[in-house]
Amino acid sequence: MITASLGCFIAGICVTALITLWFVVSYRELSEKRKSLDTINEQIYMHRRLHMQERGGENDAVAQNILENKLMVYREVEKDYIALLKRPLNRIPSYIMGFHPEKKEKGI
Repeated sequence: MITASLGCFIAGICVTALITLWFVVSYRELSEKRKSLDTINEQIYMHRRLHMQERGGENDAVAQNILENKLMVYREVEKDYIALLKRPLNRIPSYIMGFHPEKKEKGI
């Protein structure tokens, strides 16, 4: 009787530790990708403002090229983030912890 209870107790601790580790690793991966997505989004906002200032000036083509490159990088990181959300190991923790695909902003 005591050994059966002890076995169930140890199994419960192991399952709890496994689930906790699963959620911690998923959170770390998802938050890292989300931070990079937010950082690139801020850079796009900054480059979009700079492009609007340079419109019609001598640096218009350069500003447009930089903005297009940032948008391309944003789309790639967003695609990786969505793929990470759809991975079977990350699907349940991401739903519970509130990680969702980024909503499209105007112009992105």
